[in-house]
Amino acid sequence: MLLTKTELRQVGKRALLTCGLLLLLLLIGLLINAGAAKRGEGGFAQAQDFPRGALVYAQFQDLPALLKQWDESSLKERYLASTNFQQLQTRHLAMKLVSRWSEFNDAAGFPLDVAALAGLADNRAALAVYDIGRLDLVLIAPLDDAKLAVSRVWQSKGNFEERTLPGDLVYYLADVEADRGRQTQQLGFASVNGRFVLATNEKLLLRTLANLQGAAKKDRLSDEPAFQALSKTVTPHFVTVWVEQAKLNDDWYFKRYWVMQNAAELKHLRAGMFDLEWQENRWTERREFLLDGKASATPGRLTKPALAQLARMTPGDLPYVQFRSVLGQTDVASALVGESLFGDKPEAPAPTRDWNWRRYDASDFAVSANDDEFYGASRYSYLSHRFNLLIDDPDDARESRGGERGDGALRLATEQKAATALRAVLQAAQPMAAAKLAQPRALTEPLFAEFNRATILTLQQPAALNRQALERALADWAGSRLLVAGAPTQLVWQDKAGQGSQWRELPLPMLGRALGYGVRGQQLVLANHPELLARLLTGERQAGDDVQLPTTASELTVVRLSQREAAFDRIFAQLDAARIKAYWRQRRGESESEQGSAPGPSQEFFSGEISSLLDVAAPVREIRVARNYANGRLQEEVSLILK
Repeated sequence: MLLTKTELRQVGKRALLTCGLLLLLLLIGLLINAGAAKRGEGGFAQAQDFPRGALVYAQFQDLPALLKQWDESSLKERYLASTNFQQLQTRHLAMKLVSRWSEFNDAAGFPLDVAALAGLADNRAALAVYDIGRLDLVLIAPLDDAKLAVSRVWQSKGNFEERTLPGDLVYYLADVEADRGRQTQQLGFASVNGRFVLATNEKLLLRTLANLQGAAKKDRLSDEPAFQALSKTVTPHFVTVWVEQAKLNDDWYFKRYWVMQNAAELKHLRAGMFDLEWQENRWTERREFLLDGKASATPGRLTKPALAQLARMTPGDLPYVQFRSVLGQTDVASALVGESLFGDKPEAPAPTRDWNWRRYDASDFAVSANDDEFYGASRYSYLSHRFNLLIDDPDDARESRGGERGDGALRLATEQKAATALRAVLQAAQPMAAAKLAQPRALTEPLFAEFNRATILTLQQPAALNRQALERALADWAGSRLLVAGAPTQLVWQDKAGQGSQWRELPLPMLGRALGYGVRGQQLVLANHPELLARLLTGERQAGDDVQLPTTASELTVVRLSQREAAFDRIFAQLDAARIKAYWRQRRGESESEQGSAPGPSQEFFSGEISSLLDVAAPVREIRVARNYANGRLQEEVSLILK
């Protein structure tokens, strides 16, 4: 069974999740030597110094320690040796950032590297980015006069122009020929009231200095309404980040280089704040988002008893599990079943009028010389009385194109009818919680992988489940995928039993597979693979204590990186096997007929880049993401559990 579009998107999202967690994994290296991070003090006082309009703001409890231990960590060594980093260096985004930073280095007269930045702060420091494309940013860090005097920035002030503001405040500025000379920026710094300020934009520098002197009014980042709302509910710890998500969503560079096709998933987020804290054997990141009020209806809360019931039925070696509330959301429960059993739904035919007569011109009816000799000059002399109807008739147009649009519309209508019937069946049984399971597995040729999937629904009224109606709905749904669109379903359900449990299976002709369902207590179990179904119905109940809700949540997702060999590595290796061999043949100058194994790491996306990121994340055993919607906000808690 090949990967569906949904499954490929899931792989992509997991890859993006791994990439997004890379910054957090950076901090795991600090754990080796730094121990537990202490609670930050002072809340968000640093945000009062920054001008309004920042796209991203980050404050650090101890920036010098963070930079120092990252520089010395084994995590850094693993990442710099990874395929992902090797290829990142050749991409436009990385080259653009490196080029821009080199231009700032040239203007400063020394490299603004880890050592230089570490020397610019006593402990707490904060950074704000105002323009991603121009890399306009402001850095503010506490720094006493003694440390400032010996810093590389202060010792290189001769490379800068000295300027004086009213009140004898001095700042230093240098022009930067940025973007290969296509634009001019500035690099400036100053020291005010025990704070060192570095900025890549003179206007931002002057606005910051005005805040530090108390001269500006209502031009502080802390004055932003969204920042004020979020800062009241977040307690700063090791690192805290604030984002003006609504502005980022409209930023060309952000959409093109940072999130790409995932931008639509962020459209309902106005602003967000993330905080990272070290707890026993894990890093915990708490995310708080303000929503725009246009999102669809939010799900209910998943109760701890409901989670415990589902967790006890879930094997602990599955790489991907998601628990969620479906109380009052029969449509969501039905969609989960459809995704588990059938994968992607067929796409609705796009509305079009390409059969309209206005799309034709004289050339469509012209007769070539050869055609004229063959057909005679009167080829179009006798048109039937239906010509003016058929040319503008959508059904006729579909037939002329091989019936593709008609088949797609009919197939979609069949599935929608089956989904409606399934919702009616589930509505009577009243599902209140669900578990979505996935078990990727590598196969031998001709199929390289399969995704065994299942959905477990906890029913409030299991006795009200109409099994005959359930079987008809699932059989019709399966028939729409396997048979000619609109043909009557002739699939037959079969009884199965084992280890004291009974279930029903629906063999799928020509595929050598079957889907099925069974009931165990209050749980309705549906799976696209008999082996997984039997395991869920007959296996011993798990303790269920290991999977717990960290907070009140509507859903909890668990990704077990401890299962990466079976769930990721073997599939990735087969996915890219042909390309890997071809790559190394080309590198060694071999012909197609010559054999040999690759002497180095894969350079392909899955088996190379993603696998190398998983190697970087080796200290992480499991990732848990809890999500909750409340009072116009989205709350997430991401836990990285270490081995």
